[in-house]
Amino acid sequence: MTLHPQAQTFVALLRELQPPRWEEMGVVKARRGFSALVDSFGDGPAMQSVEDHRVEETTADGQSLSVPVRVYRPEGLPDAAPVIMFFHGGGWVLGDVASHDSTCRRLAGASGAAVVSVDYRPSPESPFPGPVQDCFVATKAIAKLAGEWKLDADRMAVMGDSAGGNLAAAVALLAKDDPDVSVKYAVLVYPVVTPRFDSGSYREFESGFGLTKRTMQWFWANYFGLEEDGFFGIEAHQDADPLADLMAADFTGFPPTHVLVAGYDVLRDEGLALADKMESSGVSVTRENASDMLHGFIHFAGQFETGVTAMQSLGKRIANQLA
Repeated sequence: MTLHPQAQTFVALLRELQPPRWEEMGVVKARRGFSALVDSFGDGPAMQSVEDHRVEETTADGQSLSVPVRVYRPEGLPDAAPVIMFFHGGGWVLGDVASHDSTCRRLAGASGAAVVSVDYRPSPESPFPGPVQDCFVATKAIAKLAGEWKLDADRMAVMGDSAGGNLAAAVALLAKDDPDVSVKYAVLVYPVVTPRFDSGSYREFESGFGLTKRTMQWFWANYFGLEEDGFFGIEAHQDADPLADLMAADFTGFPPTHVLVAGYDVLRDEGLALADKMESSGVSVTRENASDMLHGFIHFAGQFETGVTAMQSLGKRIANQLA
């Protein structure tokens, strides 16, 4: 399928302007640049309430962590409401709860569930496993606080976009062995899966379609705490922990999962490969390929109308699973 007209316009603009890539800007300037794209993220619906909190929990190794979260409650939310733990994308380096505010508003409105957006510590300041620990600590804390916060811990989903999809899967993997957390459903939106860059989609869309191979190598290098220019040798770190490299994980007992990929995305094939791996482990998996879209189209819904309609569909899917 050919690129959606709005995606064609976006790609043509990139080729005309040739803006600096994130890895060329460096971490600090890249974060400022990413935050400045707020108009591209679009608007989200009004909520019954949006509240910022900090939740605390102890990690498996005895470390006490306090993690900021933003809680979205859509209009008409009942007591003992289902809850979606959301983990933002941005290559573990960019983004925060503010950058994904409109995304979470759309998710809450479409699903009729409370959405808890986790403001995990970014890399490289907090390399792996720091972001995973933050996300799981927040998830476990919310499960324990569910009654007090009028949430139903037995109807909990995890969801994330891009690197957030990687974190959502890691949280659900950890939850399999934790009696305090029960994840009923996982939604992985064009997830980052593995620090390998040799798939067909990596070769086909290496550059010129938004997210590039080089940028993904930079993201992974930052996640692993390498020097800023160390992404040239990232292949040497392919034997990563299964909570980072999801293709090395054991998905036995993993919750039902929906995997959405974009057709013109370097991450497309690894997302589909992950769905296949899950299915071979007995996981109930559904797949969705937005075949005419670019990476990030749901988050950049201000530019892509398909991002709005896709979130509406995902929200209904989650609502049905958590009913």
